[in-house]
Amino acid sequence: LTAHCSPLTAHYFMKCKLFKIHLDEEARSFEEAKLNKFLENVSVNQVFASVVNNEFWSVLAFYEEGFAPDRKISKPEIVVERPESFSPEKTSEPKESVPEPIILNAEEEAIYNTLRQWRSERANQDGLPPYMIAHNDSLMQMAQMRVSSREELLQIKGFGEKKAEKYGGEILEILRGRDGEPQM
Repeated sequence: LTAHCSPLTAHYFMKCKLFKIHLDEEARSFEEAKLNKFLENVSVNQVFASVVNNEFWSVLAFYEEGFAPDRKISKPEIVVERPESFSPEKTSEPKESVPEPIILNAEEEAIYNTLRQWRSERANQDGLPPYMIAHNDSLMQMAQMRVSSREELLQIKGFGEKKAEKYGGEILEILRGRDGEPQM
């Protein structure tokens, strides 16, 4: 990827920053907010955007920090590349009926709240938004099913091999309780 940039005064240097914006609705709003916050504080010269594997937008912004008093502000050049195979229809799952809400009893609610507390602490530790670790529905399913093994954890919607590898041990420890027995 190459960019053709106009010459700048000696006091201002052009920088670039790369953003990844997932196409799924839940992650997109958080990632777009980060991009918008960044764009509010810089002078953008060029933006390149491209869809990657029908999974996310890759956005490359060339910018300057600060403003030169004699510099005219112009509209940035925006280049968008969409692969021929890109189709918004491919990015969304087939329309299905609305799933039944998960109803938890008092014991399951307590387990769910413990899992949410763990997720919040782990998200802070990892510098991630909590939903990137596990969605609320996933935590509810874990509490309701009383997951007790890695295999059962992999049956939870939204919880694949990578998440099971990274977080599975901690989740199973929570679900087993302090004494090693399944939490009731």
